[in-house]
Amino acid sequence: MIHNYMNVNKERVPHSTRPQVGTKGRLSWVTRCVAFIEEPVVARNWNSGTAANWTDTTPVAGSNYTIANGVLAMTQIKALKCPADSVISLDGDPDTSSSGFGNTNRTVSADGTTLTGSTGLFCETTDYSPTTFVDARLSGLADVVAPDTQKVMSSGTYTNGIGHPSLGLLSKDYDGKTDVYLRQCTDGLSKTIALVESAGRPVKIIRGRVVNSDVDQTNGRVNGGGWCRPASDLAFKGAKADGSSIGASGTPDQAINVTNGESVDTAVFSTSLYGKEGTGDPYSFHPNVVNAVMGDGSVRTINESVAIRVFAALVTRAGAESGVTDDQQ
Repeated sequence: MIHNYMNVNKERVPHSTRPQVGTKGRLSWVTRCVAFIEEPVVARNWNSGTAANWTDTTPVAGSNYTIANGVLAMTQIKALKCPADSVISLDGDPDTSSSGFGNTNRTVSADGTTLTGSTGLFCETTDYSPTTFVDARLSGLADVVAPDTQKVMSSGTYTNGIGHPSLGLLSKDYDGKTDVYLRQCTDGLSKTIALVESAGRPVKIIRGRVVNSDVDQTNGRVNGGGWCRPASDLAFKGAKADGSSIGASGTPDQAINVTNGESVDTAVFSTSLYGKEGTGDPYSFHPNVVNAVMGDGSVRTINESVAIRVFAALVTRAGAESGVTDDQQ
């Protein structure tokens, strides 16, 4: 689907957009690609204009779209779900209220165009997400890392990160006008990750065990998972072997497959590190491995013993890291 999109759009990649000016105009990589994954209703009706958002409960006035994006976000897209993922979950906006995201009482109107009910979980999820850049907390553990935290990188005012070598193939657009093209992947398409598994979100899972349920707001959940949400993209940061949070509590010691992300502990976004960014991690329900779609369209199985430095090099599109070979993956 990614390459079909690029063929039509002159090699521009279908990355997510989350401009920080106002609250509108957010697009995930999936919403750009739905026309190529046999979802004609979503493709025909999704409003991607600057006055629209994935949370819209009613069609935008004056537009040609007659179904609210929020209704379309309830569409389950089988191509985005791993058969090994048996977790039943929905996603939503964790910034809406202090008590709302545990609710699942949004309903579709009789004519199928609008959503009614309180804020809560209503978005169907994806198990596959872009790796947008290498987290700054991997300094010393990776050859190339982001120049600052995810919060600063996504602030809309930080411009030095636009061409930074830590960026991934489908790096996010934070100003609503920064495009990425296939030719910017100078590390080689077969050696650069486009999408990686991050399964089970927003339920938090550590090594196959459900830790936080998406209906238990007191214990939080992973921020991300909805296929319509730009926050479902993830910056690679590795994980501690026991699944506890990295950062102040310690440095990561495993690249992948420990947990599917860090928790959002309240309805507001968690910690100064993320801002309003997603908190997902590479994770699968396959024993000892995760699958990744590479920039050339091939699918590679990556063993969980992969070194942090090697996986980070696979994330960057122009990091020019040395010594990354197929047998290290």
